[in-house]
Amino acid sequence: MYILSSSPLFAEHLSRCNRCASCSTKGFRKKLLTGTAAASMLLAASPVFAGGFYAPYQSATANATALAGATAGTGDPSGLFFNPAANASLQGHQVYIDAKAFLPDLSLNATTATGPGPTPVPNSATDLAGDAFAPNVYASFSITDKLKLGLAFSGPFAAEIDADPTWSGRYQLTKTDIKTYAGTVSLAYQLTQTLAVGGGVTVEYFDGVFERVEFVGFDGIGYLEGDDVELGFNAGLIWTPHDGTTIGLAYRSQMDHDFSGMAGIRGNALFDRTAGYDLTMPQIVSLGIRQELHDGWTLLGEIEWQDFSTFTGFDIALGPSTIDPVNRQDVRPQDWNDSWIFAIGAEYRPNEKSTWRFGVQYDTAVSDGGGNTLSPDADRIMVGFGYERMVNDHFKWSAFYAHVFYDDAQISVTNGQGTLIGSMETDLDMFGVSGTFTW
Repeated sequence: MYILSSSPLFAEHLSRCNRCASCSTKGFRKKLLTGTAAASMLLAASPVFAGGFYAPYQSATANATALAGATAGTGDPSGLFFNPAANASLQGHQVYIDAKAFLPDLSLNATTATGPGPTPVPNSATDLAGDAFAPNVYASFSITDKLKLGLAFSGPFAAEIDADPTWSGRYQLTKTDIKTYAGTVSLAYQLTQTLAVGGGVTVEYFDGVFERVEFVGFDGIGYLEGDDVELGFNAGLIWTPHDGTTIGLAYRSQMDHDFSGMAGIRGNALFDRTAGYDLTMPQIVSLGIRQELHDGWTLLGEIEWQDFSTFTGFDIALGPSTIDPVNRQDVRPQDWNDSWIFAIGAEYRPNEKSTWRFGVQYDTAVSDGGGNTLSPDADRIMVGFGYERMVNDHFKWSAFYAHVFYDDAQISVTNGQGTLIGSMETDLDMFGVSGTFTW
């Protein structure tokens, strides 16, 4: 048997919220009896439940404002994640390091559950999303007064979901483990007194392990695992039409990962086979603004578009196994919507050494759920606040706290793996600290 479960990547890890979609295969029971290899795929994004596959919470400074104004610059090298042109305004050489913790609370509450194996008893799975730690490193180096080199190291996609393999939804979901490591090299140039431009190249490594229970005459842990390295690019500009107003516009390219790995049943080599599948990360366009007011206040705004409607599902290729010498090909369609982020925030500087930040964000879901969705995406609201302190000319630190409120999402799945009806409840706490060194 070969089953592909596609899911909107978990977070917001990380991740935005956990969500996964499951599809059945035609002739499932026939394939089951002939012992075709099992492949189970559960994709989740980010330690912070980001929309779709994208986890934008890559800066402690920006998280304090719920990302409001991030594309127009953060005042430190972490702005490189949002806009490579933000580097142009930084002075000297700077290195930014942060450490962030993500504490999600995710529960799947089942009211009806069936499966191809022993009939599950409807129950709930709690604490599905593990706590996550996510450091980031950004650096800005002045080549000349106008030309700056930027380096960025981040983990834009990460997730760890671990459910008891005896829970009633075990035929849909037991484990997801995603890790990504991304490095970006960029250049920023101050083209005129009012306009800066920038661009960079990203190398991203993506590793995933996905599991759920498969019935092969007995309950076994079906798995799909693989990894890939892909190249992408980003570009941006920052325009300062007059003193006190800064506008940033940035673009992140689409990235097409082509994974290679293995699929099968844990502990049973007869089912092991090679596996490959595709995963598309969308192009992203963001617009940010910083508007200085008076008495130390600055108003921040952000709009971001994520092109998730181009993601149409997964195409999985399975090689022969010991008990099934035939190559298998399966396409699992998925209908996603574009996602939007709207954020507004503010900074307050009571003096030259202190800065208070806060903001609120509304983020739309990539999927409204449906008959083939185990854990549908949900709209969410993020609130954040933080404080920054300039210690001296060479060092400043900051700290933030944020909470993400998710709408409850209904679960309704009926496929070759059985039926699962219920609901998903989740929320997320984030906090972290950062330090910026200048010389």
